[in-house]
This record gives sequence, structure tokens and C-alpha cells, in this order.
Amino acid sequence: MINQVRYTILINIFGKFMSKKICKKIMNRNKPNDVIYTPKEVALLMIDKCNIKEKDKVLDPCLGGGVFYDNFPPCNKQWCEIEKGKDYFDFNDKVDLVIGNPPYSIWNKWLEHTIKITNKICFILGVMNLTPPRLQLLKDNGFGITYFHILKVDWWFSPSFIVIWEKDKNSVIDFTGDRFTCDICNSGKRCNRGRTVKGKKCGMNECINI
Repeated sequence: MINQVRYTILINIFGKFMSKKICKKIMNRNKPNDVIYTPKEVALLMIDKCNIKEKDKVLDPCLGGGVFYDNFPPCNKQWCEIEKGKDYFDFNDKVDLVIGNPPYSIWNKWLEHTIKITNKICFILGVMNLTPPRLQLLKDNGFGITYFHILKVDWWFSPSFIVIWEKDKNSVIDFTGDRFTCDICNSGKRCNRGRTVKGKKCGMNECINI
């Protein structure tokens, strides 16, 4: 049931850009395809925007092929990579910056650990990963968005965002965590407005709940 709901959301958001067959294939993966290397050009853009100083302690949390780590400017750089025996979740030293392309299947756990070890985060993430609950987690822990960049890697699933969060900094964008519900029926929950139910289509400007 949960998978079907996620599939429906995927279709609603990306149905104009890809077929239902592709969307369903993504949702039915037995193992998430988390090993997706970042193009060097994108990694260099992210590194450039972080203004890394020589004295900074910088962590690449998922080394992969080294596209971030190998291109850091002179600094106190460190890395983690579970396939090389260095699990990010076992890394508890404080650093000045965590930068990379996290595995999307464990985004919540990844963020929760990251905010414990740094005051500055630079991640690239897909549009479906930048959710209000995750933004709320960072906001509740004092992180503001200080840089936001939209891009499209041609062979990736969706457009992506490069986002920099910094502790105790004002955010350049804002968000609303709660959903805006129908102002016709005023039920306070998801109604049938804008949906097709039992063959009957409800327009965007009408509600069949009343």
C-alpha cells in the first residue's frame, strides 16, 4: 500500500516527463540504486561555492570514486566510504564542512547524523528528497539555507538541487511544512478536489465533498 502511494505521487509529479512503466520500475527496485557518481563538473561547482579554507576540516562522507575528495583545495580533508570499511555513521569527529552526494535511500538518517558533526553542509539532492519534514529538521536544529542552485544532470532521474546549510545563519528561502488543504469544504485534510474518484473527475476549482 505504501509503495502504491509513493508510485502515485511519482506519477503525479513526473508523469509529464517519463512513462508510467519507468516510474513503476523505479519504485519496485529491490535494492535502491544509491551508488551514483557525481560528475566532476558538478563536484567542482559545489566545492567552489563552499569557500574552503586551508585550516578547515572537510569531510567527504561517501568517497566513491573520489570526485569530491580528490578535488578539494588545500585543507584538512577526511573521507568515509562504507565499501572501504569506514562507515560514515561511525564518524563522530567535529568538522567544518560535510560535502557530497548522499545515498537517497537513507536521507533521514544521513541528515540526522550530519547535523551532529558539523555547522556547514553542502549536499546535492534530487527534487523528491528536498521535503518539508527534512527542511524542518534542519531548521529546528538552527540551520539556514545560504546557497541554493538548481541543475539537471542529463542521465539522472530528475532535476537536482545543490544546497548549502549553515548553522545559525538566516535562510535565503522559506517553506511551509504543513499542507494547504481545501478551502471549499474546509475539512482540514486531503479531499477529492482535483482528483478522479470512481470515474468522476473533480475540477481544481470545485469540491465534491460538499
